[in-house]
Amino acid sequence: MDSQKASATPMTQRMCEWLSAGRADEHLVAWSESREWCQRDFRHDVLSLLTHISATSHSRWALCLEDNYSFAVALLAVLYSGHTPVLPGHFRPAVLAGQRDEFDALITDLPLQIDCPILRFPFSADQPLTALPEWPENAVLILFTSGSTGKSQKIIKPVSCLELESQWLCTHWGEQCADARFVATVAPHHMYGLSFAFMLPLTLGRPFAAKRVEYHEQLHSLARENALVLTSSPAFLKRLDMALEPANLRHVFSAGGPLSHDTALRVENICGCRPTEIYGTTESGIVAFRTQHQPEAAWTLFDNLEFSPLADGNIVLISPLIPQPDGMILSDKIQLLNADQRQFLLLGRKDRIVKIAEQRISLTEIEQRLCAMDLLSDASVLTLEKQGRLYVAAVLVLSQVGEQLFQAQGQAVLLGQIRGILRDWLSPVSMPRYWRFAPAIPLNQQGKRATAELQEMFL
Repeated sequence: MDSQKASATPMTQRMCEWLSAGRADEHLVAWSESREWCQRDFRHDVLSLLTHISATSHSRWALCLEDNYSFAVALLAVLYSGHTPVLPGHFRPAVLAGQRDEFDALITDLPLQIDCPILRFPFSADQPLTALPEWPENAVLILFTSGSTGKSQKIIKPVSCLELESQWLCTHWGEQCADARFVATVAPHHMYGLSFAFMLPLTLGRPFAAKRVEYHEQLHSLARENALVLTSSPAFLKRLDMALEPANLRHVFSAGGPLSHDTALRVENICGCRPTEIYGTTESGIVAFRTQHQPEAAWTLFDNLEFSPLADGNIVLISPLIPQPDGMILSDKIQLLNADQRQFLLLGRKDRIVKIAEQRISLTEIEQRLCAMDLLSDASVLTLEKQGRLYVAAVLVLSQVGEQLFQAQGQAVLLGQIRGILRDWLSPVSMPRYWRFAPAIPLNQQGKRATAELQEMFL
């Protein structure tokens, strides 16, 4: 168990204080199966990487690191250097190539081959810096949205917003997490993982796991040794095996999509606590939370946030975590439940609308039409840009009926039937131009559809 003893009310720190003398040299920062990193190591490693970064003229550094401790070192080193961390979200070569204009150099612990200067972990510095530079004012980092209707969008996130968000999380759950270690199934390169699996433990001064949890068995093994807080995707929680021995956890967070009530109960049976679900976006940060004590439980806005309904049915979010003083329109359908507008139901995403040949096309509608066919068990619709033009593309997962037709009469006949059904509903411009078959729709580490992998199927 941890030798560190947490007070009943945990002391939180801003990012500029994470490496300060306020935490003892022996304070545990992160751990893996093979080693632990204490505050002394953390400070030394950041100073060593700062030495390398300071010897270059590059200002935008992409962080492509699978190891969470290395990510923490790299993020702090780039920020202390006065430069900008860029979190690509995916490390696939095609994604990085598409975002190449957004970064000047790359820090990685993977065998990536990218046309830019690269610093590789592990590294060493013969003469590391001995003192940290001043923390930069107005520090920012860059993230990318999932790009559900096409190319992912760049989001510039002020570090001050991340710190404010962490303070809100500490206010709600700091005491529950005060003597636990943090483990995660999600990566810190996306907003949810960045906030809950990275910012929250370091703000609370709690150790985090350097490696992501991928299997139920890993979670159970880790829980035998320490009290744990799990930051998870819905996809991982849905796969928890009731046949395996329970892994009693201190707290479970879930984000990326709503859980069913049955899944929430299942998590409680296996993990010893009902999960806290988080609703938010890359652009907005955290918005609301819920714990399902009954089916279809309402969501509650975090303090200091407001909803402003518009006449057209859209909902504007007013939040200190976003730069627009007039707020931002949310992309989900929301039903407000009470007069103070602090509780609501999520009714699903609005149609993903794209414009092709001056026509507004709903990718959601095309997807729903495909999924309604008995030939298919699942489908994902996206857009592709080829030679300056935008096209609709579809990835299909065959049902047993579709598989039988494919084996008996071939792909051309199968696609002919699918197109014939779609023609009753869609305009010619809306008809998918490109098709691919897959055994399942790929999901990313956040449990969402892996847009990058879907795009790569059409390269």
